[in-house]
Amino acid sequence: MAVSELAMVELQRFVEDLGAESSLKSASSQQDLDALLQKIKSPLASALIPTEQATRPPKILLDSGITESGLPWRILQCPGGPIVLQMICDQINFALWIQEC
Repeated sequence: MAVSELAMVELQRFVEDLGAESSLKSASSQQDLDALLQKIKSPLASALIPTEQATRPPKILLDSGITESGLPWRILQCPGGPIVLQMICDQINFALWIQEC
């Protein structure tokens, strides 16, 4: 499976698996986010991002929505870069992607 295909599968799985969980909504640090990724045995890499980045119009939007717990999310393609999931939580905003070798 190509990296971009794997990324879409894993990013959509993350949204589906954790979209209804209050643990995601209450995440407040990089450590909380990394613990959630470990809990679901995800190969995704993560980073906290500023609100300006999380709300800026993407150049290439692939999918978007709102989780069952009310968190906005979007999957975008970075020009010349990876496919990324961005989410805006109550206390943090973050990006997830597949780390290429």
